[in-house]
Amino acid sequence: MMILHALRTAFRNLLRHKTNAIVNILSLTIGLTSGIFIFLWVLDELGYDKFHVHDKSLYQVMINQTFPDGQIHTYGATPSKLKEAVRSDIPEVENITQTNMSSTLLVQFEEVSFQEEGIYSDSEFFQIFDFPLLHGNPSNPLPDNNSIAISQKLANKLFKNADPIGKTLQVEQAQEFMVSAVFADVPTNSRIQFEFVAPFEVYSQENPWMQGWQTGGTNTFLKLDPKASLPTVNQKLESLIKRNCAECTTSPFLYSFSKLYLNGKFEGGKNVGGRIEQVILFSIVAGIILLMACINFMNLATASAASRSKEVSVRKIIGANRPDLVLHFMLESLILASIGLLFAIFLVSTLLPFFNTITSKSIQLNMFDPIFLGGAIVITLVCGLLAGIYPAVFLSSFKPLTIFQRNVRSLLTGSGLRKTLVVIQFASAVVLMVGSIIIYQQIKYITNKDLGFVKSQVLVIDQNKDLIANTAPFRNAMLQLSNVENIGFGGNNIFVIPITTTEIDWQGKDKDASIHFKLFRSDEGFIPTMGIEMLQGRNFIGDKQDSLHYIINRKAMEVMGISEHEVIGSELGVWGNLGRIVGVTEDFHNDNLKVGIEPLVFLYSENLGAHYFVKLNQSSSISESLAGIEKVFKTYSPDYPFEFTFLDELFERQYISDLVLGKLSMSFMVISILISCLGLFGLATFTAARRIKELGIRKLMGATSFNLVLMLCGDFTKLVLISILIGSPIAWYLAKEYLSGFAFHGGISSGTFLLAALGLMTVALSTVGFQSLKAALANPAKSLKSE
Repeated sequence: MMILHALRTAFRNLLRHKTNAIVNILSLTIGLTSGIFIFLWVLDELGYDKFHVHDKSLYQVMINQTFPDGQIHTYGATPSKLKEAVRSDIPEVENITQTNMSSTLLVQFEEVSFQEEGIYSDSEFFQIFDFPLLHGNPSNPLPDNNSIAISQKLANKLFKNADPIGKTLQVEQAQEFMVSAVFADVPTNSRIQFEFVAPFEVYSQENPWMQGWQTGGTNTFLKLDPKASLPTVNQKLESLIKRNCAECTTSPFLYSFSKLYLNGKFEGGKNVGGRIEQVILFSIVAGIILLMACINFMNLATASAASRSKEVSVRKIIGANRPDLVLHFMLESLILASIGLLFAIFLVSTLLPFFNTITSKSIQLNMFDPIFLGGAIVITLVCGLLAGIYPAVFLSSFKPLTIFQRNVRSLLTGSGLRKTLVVIQFASAVVLMVGSIIIYQQIKYITNKDLGFVKSQVLVIDQNKDLIANTAPFRNAMLQLSNVENIGFGGNNIFVIPITTTEIDWQGKDKDASIHFKLFRSDEGFIPTMGIEMLQGRNFIGDKQDSLHYIINRKAMEVMGISEHEVIGSELGVWGNLGRIVGVTEDFHNDNLKVGIEPLVFLYSENLGAHYFVKLNQSSSISESLAGIEKVFKTYSPDYPFEFTFLDELFERQYISDLVLGKLSMSFMVISILISCLGLFGLATFTAARRIKELGIRKLMGATSFNLVLMLCGDFTKLVLISILIGSPIAWYLAKEYLSGFAFHGGISSGTFLLAALGLMTVALSTVGFQSLKAALANPAKSLKSE
């Protein structure tokens, strides 16, 4: 009965106070929509790799490598010999498997071929991880070195509706495998992504360099006995390495497989977080936005308490006690929150594709999923209770006799609290606004940063076996195209060069030095194609003698302590291969801008690498250029699909998390300002209505509409200014912390805070000014006719 009565009362009040109702429902709807979106995003992030049944027992072997100067680097590349040693020496390990680093390879069936990402492993891979088999022997999906397991998606692409089991595939034109199993498509929330699994033994035989204990060419995963002691197993792992490799400076340890996605950042051998920081940040922002929506409800409920004071008094006179009234008003608040939830779910379902686009996700909304349903209900309950608790306590505190004996307005306190809440709202908006501007400026800084090489109009084409066999004719044919300015061959990702080593020797090197050098294989065309400037000496000339020649960057010359006048011709040893330095380039960014420029050594290579970099003429037509390049590509590589990317697109992918952060922060900024202005609009409307007779008298006494607008806006302007003064230092500190994560970043200028302050003040004054002007222009005769 109480619930039904609360429903009737709530809807009656909605109709009676339409402005308050619209503001409250809009605020709660926007807040709940934001909260649900972030809840879905957090669920997706927390769900990475959690679908494996043995998640709590599943670990990846990580390596801590200690260098002579005490530096510790942590990575997941393990020796291939580790698997069998663990199997024989550590009984606590129930299952163990290893994979190569996933790579994109050509997969062919008769005349059909695709470039697909795949891994090499063994049957235990499917026993440790839960990638369900749709066809094949579950206990042994890879029975021999001639078998291969493929995904359902790849099976459909290659065989359409035919049964794939027993069919023969070719991988990279050299390896033939028979399809022995088909597994369900790998979920998007899996760190390991692959379309096929081939026998690891085949990969091992083709890569004999992996056989040493000091090489790291594999990832090792294992399932531990649930009763096993993790510290004990880690001790056994460490002693196992020392026993088999006395000269190794590596120390292996187990780390929970599903934690690596969110907690994959290590410093000094210890975990220091990772993407979990973004999860926490967005959760806090969602909480702030919900709080801002609740503040609107509290402000408007307490500000309009005069209209409900007699209702409270009558209820008390006929027997209602204070707990009953608190419960009644809390129910009203929850009903409004529930209405907001219905609108929020509609908005979420409508805007989800847009949200997936800006976050690079593929989240699906299942309203009947118990986790989503439970989370949405909890968010709504918290929001409703938080919004309603203070108004309920405040309204239920009125004394009936006092209400009827005195002017009810004199009893309405709480204006100080309302002002405080408004300040909190706008201070939060200031922080989000400044934060959004800083992130946008940093992204713009990254985009426009001179990297020391050209990234626009550069096409990146993956190398393949056909092109390796036709290196010279392919390059010559490309250079004959009128739209192609130059072509160069390079080892890997130029933005974050992955290969590093401390095994660099030069005359005068300190015996305890452990300087990390990046290594990049390239031909004579790479440096001119990328527009990298030469500081000293010459580029590679394409002669076989260049295999004993090296080019270094300025940073490498500086850390080696060699002067510009002596560097050319100096001896340099790379992995024991002694040669001479023939050139020095100017420094260019060879790592993420969050990291400084690293010492770099170029090694000459005609075809040992990964990509061809094709520089197009600035005036060339992209479509015509691609058509001509594809024709040349197909001439020398007919079996491979023509696939390419632009270098500037690859550059943007390096900062995808920052781009997502920027887009979300911009969205949150707009939402926070909108909610704050909704609350300000409601309060301004109430204030104008409450002071309508005062405004009429002032107008009759000669006050102009402009004077009245200034008077009404004055109080709100002070609140916004106080918010700016409070929010700016907090925003400055958070912006400084964000930018400290980049070795190269823009500054924090006073103009940023001035822009945020002016923008926020303009929006706030526009919101308040509209209601103020409406009240100031009202006919005083109408407001004073009852006097």
